[in-house]
Amino acid sequence: MSVATNTSTSENRSQAAPSPDGALLVDRVQQLRLDTQLGRSPGNGRSRAVWLPWILVILMAVAWAGVGIRAYRNGGLISPAPGPEGTSPAASGTPASSSTSSGGPPSTTPRPGSTPAPGELLLQIKGNVIPSLQINLSPDDISGVVEEIFFKEGDRVKQGQVLARIRNNRYLHDYYAAQAAVAAAKARLADLTGAAVRPEERRQAEAELEEARAAWVRADQEVKRLSAQRNTGTVSAQELERADADLKAAAARVARLEASLALLTMGARRERIEAAQAELRQAEARLQEAHRLLRNCEVRAPIDGTILTKVADRGALVSPMSFNVAAGICSMADLAKLEVEIDVPERQITKIRRGLDCLVQADADPNRPYRAVVDRIMPIADDTKNVIKVRIRVYLPLGEEPGSFLKPKMSVVATIYNRPFVFNTATDQPWGDEDRRTPE
Repeated sequence: MSVATNTSTSENRSQAAPSPDGALLVDRVQQLRLDTQLGRSPGNGRSRAVWLPWILVILMAVAWAGVGIRAYRNGGLISPAPGPEGTSPAASGTPASSSTSSGGPPSTTPRPGSTPAPGELLLQIKGNVIPSLQINLSPDDISGVVEEIFFKEGDRVKQGQVLARIRNNRYLHDYYAAQAAVAAAKARLADLTGAAVRPEERRQAEAELEEARAAWVRADQEVKRLSAQRNTGTVSAQELERADADLKAAAARVARLEASLALLTMGARRERIEAAQAELRQAEARLQEAHRLLRNCEVRAPIDGTILTKVADRGALVSPMSFNVAAGICSMADLAKLEVEIDVPERQITKIRRGLDCLVQADADPNRPYRAVVDRIMPIADDTKNVIKVRIRVYLPLGEEPGSFLKPKMSVVATIYNRPFVFNTATDQPWGDEDRRTPE
């Protein structure tokens, strides 16, 4: 009995005064209990922490559903139909099943593999505005320091207008040297023709010829006299032979001077004249090239357009033939002829063809639509994104100044319909080739 009492007493003492190691173990066990860690709200049942994982799962599901819907719409399978012509879908408030802009039957969302109905919305996709023609303007075949600049960004310029002037000292001197070379070549050619003979030279040659003819007459008379005296025996054979030789020499001198006078009248040989003519043509070609380079020191606008960016300023060295020196003066484009470049997924490219009617709306103002037409489909795909680039030609409304609103690199939404585009002379600014365009 006493043993049991002592044992219970010792157990009660051990429970009342636990060892330090036991107290530490109890604290760790209590920290692992979720209900003790998170705590229970008295009178509220389970803790709110029990619902926290389920809330996170629901939020992630909603987020992934939104991503899927956005990707589905970007593919062109879900997109709102346009409102009445000249208004955007957002502005008109027309649902996806409303009428098309031509007043035809309601547009419906195309189903994969189905044949689109006439006027049906084929694709709605984002793109960027680009100029149809953009030129990075630089001096043509010349280099030098920019002396003057006659433009700034945003200026509208006309074709042939002077935009900048390059220092032309070197090219001016080359032009003067080429002029002198042409003059020298002309003088050499003229010296080889008969017209270059001076009258004094001609008279001198004619006088020498007359003198030779007179000597020939005198020698002929001497031969005749000696021949007559030979019968009398007063003239030896040697004297007669000498007189006959003098006659022949006089005749040869006459023939030589006649030929010299003829050559003097005719001029130089044909080969020498042709060589001089070739040298003259070469000098004239160098003069034309020097003149061209001198003219190029004035940089002129090649087209009617708008200055987009200014690359060089006064005092800058420009050289289009150097890699470590600025090559350009500015970049310009005709903002009356703008295009939209879109990336069409490969699975939808079969629905797109040249000549389809389009509607372009800028993100800056969706209530300002522009009529457009599918202009061309690029012949090569982008294998990194599995898309094919398509260019859409934009027609500005009559009366709108090019570049006043729609500008290069702006983000737009292009809507393509299954109907041919018809150019309207009453509302569209022409590109100039409408009579040559035929839809596929």
